[in-house]
Amino acid sequence: MRTFKLTLEYEGTAFHGWQRQPGLRTVQEELSRAIASITCARGEVTVTGAGRTDAGVHAVGQVASFSSPTALSPAVLRRGLNALLPRDIRVRSAEEAPASFNARFSARSRSYHYIFIRRPTALWRSYYYLVTGELDLAAMGESLAGLRGEHDFTTFTTAEDGSSVKRCRVIRAELIETPPLVVVSIAADHFLHHMVRSLAGTVLEIGRGKPSSVAEMLAARDPAEAGPTLPPHGLYLMHVEY
Repeated sequence: MRTFKLTLEYEGTAFHGWQRQPGLRTVQEELSRAIASITCARGEVTVTGAGRTDAGVHAVGQVASFSSPTALSPAVLRRGLNALLPRDIRVRSAEEAPASFNARFSARSRSYHYIFIRRPTALWRSYYYLVTGELDLAAMGESLAGLRGEHDFTTFTTAEDGSSVKRCRVIRAELIETPPLVVVSIAADHFLHHMVRSLAGTVLEIGRGKPSSVAEMLAARDPAEAGPTLPPHGLYLMHVEY
């Protein structure tokens, strides 16, 4: 058996997330089907993703791994998969990896962007979250700085999160301004369910003038203290570090 590492991008609009779900269109299902076809696999191919993105969430640098006895080279595998996959999924790169490689458990960190657009748009409304009015960008940046380090992020997750450990180590948290876009950029060793969308909503409220302390919110360990959980279409899985 050989182990392969794929780097993917996909538009999440028409998917019910990454993870396979009966009767629903998912990225994992489409990718597994394409891999089984090109490798002539008998039965289901197990594909592991670095991040289980939710319905509507996009990816620029999702990573997936699978094992197969195929003799195909990574380059041929990549071309073949892109010929078989739907247009809203692309394999950016394919490479052979050590047998021990697992896209999820070998990952050291993941990076997400939540992207705001500050002008009305007809073209990008499915890809960025529209924000109108004045924003205190300095206050938003300061609130993100308070997230760096290891904290309990219970405040910024949901009851549906099944993780037994709510502590995450945030490696980077910053605001990036490239008008008309404003990006909440966060990298961490792992993320909880809806964590980035909740943080983005909280930071947006702070930018709109709501007096809030991220440190006090973290200490409260109460989701009621967080701002709104923003919709998925502004969220992107950008990069996975190994």
